[in-house]
Amino acid sequence: MDERRTSMSVMSQRPSLAVLTGFVLTICVQLRPAMGQVNPAQQPQPSSKTTQIRPVSQAHLYWHFLVYQNHLDTKAAEQDSQGKDGGGLRNLLQKEAGLSDADYAPSRISSVRLAAEVKDLDAQAIAIRKIGVPLSNRDHLHALTLQREADITAEISYLKQNLPPDKIRAFEAFLTRFFSPANAVPRPPSSAGPQAPAAVQQ
Repeated sequence: MDERRTSMSVMSQRPSLAVLTGFVLTICVQLRPAMGQVNPAQQPQPSSKTTQIRPVSQAHLYWHFLVYQNHLDTKAAEQDSQGKDGGGLRNLLQKEAGLSDADYAPSRISSVRLAAEVKDLDAQAIAIRKIGVPLSNRDHLHALTLQREADITAEISYLKQNLPPDKIRAFEAFLTRFFSPANAVPRPPSSAGPQAPAAVQQ
């Protein structure tokens, strides 16, 4: 009976989780101005009646996933502290990805680490933008953007090092299906050395 009640509780949360997924997918767009990048809404739009959806890179999907997992873990902890069962939220993406607790543990570690790093970088960027954007500030904003790209790249490498190759392929298929249906574009690694992840490239 308790298992059925928990299952129904999780199912009743799905509509709000769908809304939250949409929120997470737009949050990166909102973060771009904070990191010194141009807001697409401020650019002149072509006078075309059809709007093309920009494909989402695989690196960007990893970013969305880690931000979302961190949010779910935070909300689940809040539910636990209120005497409720936060397991449904905490394990939602893990169940969707079909991974064991051991295989999924690095994702939780990575999501906490990346959330803290990006929060700090965004706070620095917002403070700089409030001062204004002379050349030195623009250089600093660009450096913060590069640091964020490096942080995302490091977390993707960490996750790939902690999953067998066959599970990496399945996991990336899950990311594409869950966060960007039919929209992900895998980017081949550059032979010229380290490259900014496609998630934040201009």
